[in-house]
Parts: sequence; structure tokens; C-alpha cells
Amino acid sequence: MYSPKEIAKYRFLTIGKSIQHVFILALFLSLGGFYNMIFRQDLMSDYGETVSDAGSKGLVTIVIIITTYIFNAGLLFLAITILAGIGEPIAKRLGRKLPYRQSWRLTACSATLPIVIFSLLHLFNFEETYFFLLALVIVAGIILAAIQAIPKPKKRTDQ
Repeated sequence: MYSPKEIAKYRFLTIGKSIQHVFILALFLSLGGFYNMIFRQDLMSDYGETVSDAGSKGLVTIVIIITTYIFNAGLLFLAITILAGIGEPIAKRLGRKLPYRQSWRLTACSATLPIVIFSLLHLFNFEETYFFLLALVIVAGIILAAIQAIPKPKKRTDQ
């Protein structure tokens, strides 16, 4: 996932594999929050004192985890969609042929490294105040490098 040439090859993945990849990235994105939520002692202090027994606390925790995962997956899909929309005109400007579907797949693979870094930072309770902006810049740079690794289309010669 570090080589722009390899990332450029991922644009030929099936859409199902790309979507599965994004759901796995959403799980990585949520891991730090899940860990903090499950193993933190004052779990219910954030949600009030209405939940008193262990079964209710467990149920509330599961509901919050599932909701958080769905929310993170939705945000990740939205971010990839927007960045893929930006990547298509960039490819056209660089003289590369990159339809939107391939741009989306390329963007999904380009987001892997920043998401794994963000997850590790969150898991170890580092402050990630501006990391979202940094991650966007990293993804945009990886997308640009991957687009440049796409070979230019050959010009047709009429016979």
C-alpha cells in the first residue's frame, strides 16, 4: 500500500472488494474508540446515571459501538466519494484516463495508510487535533502519486 504503482493497480479491483476494504478501514477507524469505551472505568458517566445494572450497561455499550461503527463507515464512504470526485479532474488534467469508478477504488486504497495511523494514534490516546486535515493532505498526495503512475493512454493512429 505504499507504492503508487501498486495503488494504481488497485483501480481494477471489483467494486465489492473495494467496498469490503472500506468497511474494514471503518473498523480500524473505530477500534481506538471501541477500546476506550469498553475498558474505561467511567463508561456510563458520560451517558448519565440512568443505567444501573450490568446487563443494561452491556446493552448500551453494544448499541453505542454499532452506532459508532455505522457512523464512521458512513463518514468514510462520504470522504472517499468526495476525494474520488476531486481525483477524476486531476487525472484528466494530467492526461490520464481515470473514470470515476476507478478513481473511487484508487481513493479507497489510498486512504489505508492515514486511517491505520489515525487508529493507532487514537488507540494510544494521542491528541489528534489536526490529524484529519493532515490525513486529507496525505490521501491527496497518495492519490496524485498513484494517478501519475497510471500510464498515459496510447494515441490511436488511423490506418
